[in-house]
Amino acid sequence: MKSFPALEVLLGVGVAVIAYLGISGVNVLPVIFLGGLILLMAQAQGLRGLSGGAKVKAATTATVPGVKFDDIGGQAAAKKELLEAIDFISNRERIAQMGIRPLKGILLTGPPGTGKTLLAKAAAHHTGSVFLAASGSEFVEMYAGVGAQRVRDLFRRSREVARREKKSSAVIFIDAHIGYTME
Repeated sequence: MKSFPALEVLLGVGVAVIAYLGISGVNVLPVIFLGGLILLMAQAQGLRGLSGGAKVKAATTATVPGVKFDDIGGQAAAKKELLEAIDFISNRERIAQMGIRPLKGILLTGPPGTGKTLLAKAAAHHTGSVFLAASGSEFVEMYAGVGAQRVRDLFRRSREVARREKKSSAVIFIDAHIGYTME
């Protein structure tokens, strides 16, 4: 969790001023009410996604990566499986004629450092798609619906970037760091 010392100092000074005014005999209830109302409005604004919080930054830096499957050392089985899955996605008409349900996406799993990002970049290069990367923590929110809205925004932005780059598809790589620690 990020720490903002200036905000903490300002909050402490505000509480001290309110306490001093309360002890001095000044009615501080309107000030407390107004502060609570401002806090509530800021929270409501954050619920609508207007807070300027963790926005998906990756959609503005999307490119077609230069990583090819031949550039990736090892992972022969993973590369073979991924190429087969990409074949399913790339040749939808042929797959539909065979009566196979088309894939909606591909999930790469494994411990950190095993090459998932490289495989995703190679898949984007192989299909001629733009590559967008985002962190899974950008979509985790304490309010229901905010994270889902950010996922929808990511997909909308990926379509925009693909059109801008004159590509018909995009590879979205969401890196979900599983090992969270609480501070």
